[in-house]
Amino acid sequence: MLNYQDNLLQEIIPVHLTAKEARTKIAARYRKQLDAMRNDPLWGANEPALLNATLSYTSLLADKLAQALTDLDGLDTDFAKRLWLDPIAPQPEHGAVNFYLAGDGKNTLLMTLQDALTDDARLVAVNLPTLIQITATDPERQPFEPDELTALSLITKALYTADYSFKTVDETVLQPVDGLAFATREDDTKTVAKQQAVTQAGDIELTLDLGAAALASYHVVDDQGHDWMDLGTDSQDGTILTWASTTIPDELVGHTLTLEAATRSDENVPALDELFVIASNNAILMRQGKAAGSYELALPNHQTLAVHVDAAHGKIRLSYPQRDVQILELTHQYPFFGEWLRVVLPQRRAFN
Repeated sequence: MLNYQDNLLQEIIPVHLTAKEARTKIAARYRKQLDAMRNDPLWGANEPALLNATLSYTSLLADKLAQALTDLDGLDTDFAKRLWLDPIAPQPEHGAVNFYLAGDGKNTLLMTLQDALTDDARLVAVNLPTLIQITATDPERQPFEPDELTALSLITKALYTADYSFKTVDETVLQPVDGLAFATREDDTKTVAKQQAVTQAGDIELTLDLGAAALASYHVVDDQGHDWMDLGTDSQDGTILTWASTTIPDELVGHTLTLEAATRSDENVPALDELFVIASNNAILMRQGKAAGSYELALPNHQTLAVHVDAAHGKIRLSYPQRDVQILELTHQYPFFGEWLRVVLPQRRAFN
């Protein structure tokens, strides 16, 4: 329970707060109280009391978020009336907020704000619009009405201003295009190799020039395909990968060892080839950007969608000048974007 005589709480409870202000102020007050309880012999090991404190502050956060979200400019009035938040606390320090949309005889769980009072708070989509739903021509495949999609877009944008975000690309299309990073379903690795004959037991060193590519993985195999990688250690100096061992056994003398490296580079990204073809079919120009591994698409709205290849991590990262524009909105405005995502993203729930 909360102490309504607390001066800090009195600065929070009667005041209208934005989502960001609610998160910042309530989380700070909660952390202060929890630290005090943890350091108090009376309360430090009292799990029910700690759980109660977590639930009380999570409830306060839920109330303030509900107030901030339902008062958003442009939010559909009927949607605002149907939206309700359910605070829960499965265990101390792990409060969560479930977002529900009331309907005819049912409540639809839209998403959950997990670890709501911590720095690691994150949104987890449950029943939010997906790419296959918003691009479907069959009305039965679309669980939300257009005004509901607009409302969902508004409230998720407001939650993003509080630094609450979804963590994986496959959860929902209600996340911003700018900053979106993902692996693709294609294997974009390229294998390079170098062989060396084993002339004596003991020491050996194999080197391989990776060029401008990033190392993804490597193996050291003999002519029979057996992997001896664990027999030595690796190091990399610039573009040169070195594998060295001091314990080559007699049985390898007279055989050949091959240092095989799987590499990634911005020159071998099938997803970019797909983007070039799909964009060209929609009269969208794709050109190379100023930085290595970057490409730009000049859209008819005079905005530039930039695509960056993160070869080291095997990912593609997007950037867009209008930072809050979501996948939902850009796909509606330019269907080729959603078509490309459908083609290149791994087959996961939200996109396939």
